[in-house]
Amino acid sequence: MKNDRGLHSYVADRGGVPTLFVNGEPLPAAAYMTYLEQNNDYAAFADAGYRLFSVPVLCAGRWINSSVDVKPFNRGIFDRKGEPDFSPLDASVGRILSACPDAYIFPRVNLSAPLWWIEENPDCADGTGRREALYSERYREAAAGMLREVIAHVAGSGYAQHIVGYQLAGGNTEEWFYFDLNGGLCENAEPAFRDFFKKRRPGREYPGLPDPSVLRRLGPYHEDENLALYLEFANAAVAETILYLCAAAKEATGRKLAVGIFYGYALEVASPLWGTHALKTLLDSDAVDFISSPNSYIGARNDGFDWTEMYPASSVRLHGKVCMQECDVRTHLTKLLSESAAEYRGDTHYTAPVWRAPGSPERSVAMLRKTFARQLIAGNGFWWFDMWGGWYRDARLLTEIKQMRKIYIDSLTKKNRRSKAQIAVFSDESAFRYMTECGRRNITHEQRAQLGFAGAPYDMYDVCDFEAVYQRYRGVVFLTDAPTGALRRALALCDREKIAYISPGRRGTCFCAKELRAFFRECGAHIYCETDDLFYVGENYFAIHATKAGVKTIYLNGACSYRELLSENGLCGTGDTVRIQMRANETRLFELSG
Repeated sequence: MKNDRGLHSYVADRGGVPTLFVNGEPLPAAAYMTYLEQNNDYAAFADAGYRLFSVPVLCAGRWINSSVDVKPFNRGIFDRKGEPDFSPLDASVGRILSACPDAYIFPRVNLSAPLWWIEENPDCADGTGRREALYSERYREAAAGMLREVIAHVAGSGYAQHIVGYQLAGGNTEEWFYFDLNGGLCENAEPAFRDFFKKRRPGREYPGLPDPSVLRRLGPYHEDENLALYLEFANAAVAETILYLCAAAKEATGRKLAVGIFYGYALEVASPLWGTHALKTLLDSDAVDFISSPNSYIGARNDGFDWTEMYPASSVRLHGKVCMQECDVRTHLTKLLSESAAEYRGDTHYTAPVWRAPGSPERSVAMLRKTFARQLIAGNGFWWFDMWGGWYRDARLLTEIKQMRKIYIDSLTKKNRRSKAQIAVFSDESAFRYMTECGRRNITHEQRAQLGFAGAPYDMYDVCDFEAVYQRYRGVVFLTDAPTGALRRALALCDREKIAYISPGRRGTCFCAKELRAFFRECGAHIYCETDDLFYVGENYFAIHATKAGVKTIYLNGACSYRELLSENGLCGTGDTVRIQMRANETRLFELSG
């Protein structure tokens, strides 16, 4: 059943940034979601002005993480063969609408296969033997069937006019990772890989599946052609599955609703066996409207670090997709899962420091401001992911969050929302089929952290887009040095056209912030801040997060007016230099004009 209620959501340009629209108007893509709906704060966020919500929808009542035996958040719609039960979905949507009758909702539909389906189709399981293999064509068809039934049920419901799009989730942790985190490498992969091999190497003798232990024996790069081909297959297969499902969603909604996914974590996930390194395939498709990731785990999510996107966000925007960030920011109210609901008291998995509260309300405010400023200035959509519930149940935090939404709405009226970066950074997802984890992930993490401290904005692309964008920038940073065709072409172009570049991968260690600033100056790029603090700047706003206390001097690139936001008695003035006295880990946000 197609969407015939008149609601139309889509992506269009707004001030130079791909933006979600609904019925001709830009949608303030600032949202709220929780996994533990019994602990929801829908009413509090509705009172703060929020009208966009996400909600988890389980096709199968299975935990999102294959390595943890924890009760799922809800019953699965298709847990009983031939007897779909949509009451969990109806109840979830009803809870939101009772708190916010004019809400827009984009369900996060988890397309995991029910247990009975795996038992009937053991040849479609991955290396765990208990979950679906993401390269299985039979799984794709089954998942598309479940998705069509969900969309048809919504279209025929009394709340269809509130459903503004769908986020399709699957795989381990709903992020389209292989459940075994090993590329689904088992005998069930043989038929699909054999077909892939014959297409890629016609006339060559099929050598069989690679030995998975080779990744543990090799150095930073390997030359095992069969292994490289399997890694290419494993990643391409996930992207093909996602595209199959996104196309099914587009067809089922009459192409009237936006569809998005988690994917493309080449900056965060080093192992190609997780399956997330084929983003380009998705960027080339009109079936995908937005790409999501959580904020980076750089610095174990502590304040004082730049929480970037996990994917090359500038490539996503270049290809006309919205960046929709999951901001699961821990606050002083954050509790462990085991403390949040009685049914999870035995959990020992979600107990690491990264899951714990940061301490004080002041630190919580600074961290919320830091991530909000990043999304605002980049033009990203985002949602506050209140994972176990109650993380933002504090008057001061809700006041901040309310003001942030107002600022975000105002940002959509700005004529120019484009990046001001004069430096481009390039990752290379195609390199991972030649790489192991031996230190390369650490270089990528450390280099992104230092880029955050360098005092100048940068844009992050995959190297496949190099030729399309390099002329916009004064200098280039290549994160990897694997000898891929895309990197060779980019380097040759740099040499031919005398484009300044550096590569931490080639050097074998990352460049510190001071070295980056020196390189930026040599390129003629403007440096806004010299003090190794986090600094974000765009055409309309700038923000600074202090890594240590002291006076911070901001060198604006030309005289303009500035006004502090999120503060009753903030700084304001006109000039090309701003001096700010700051506490350690404090975040300050300013609007620019003139």
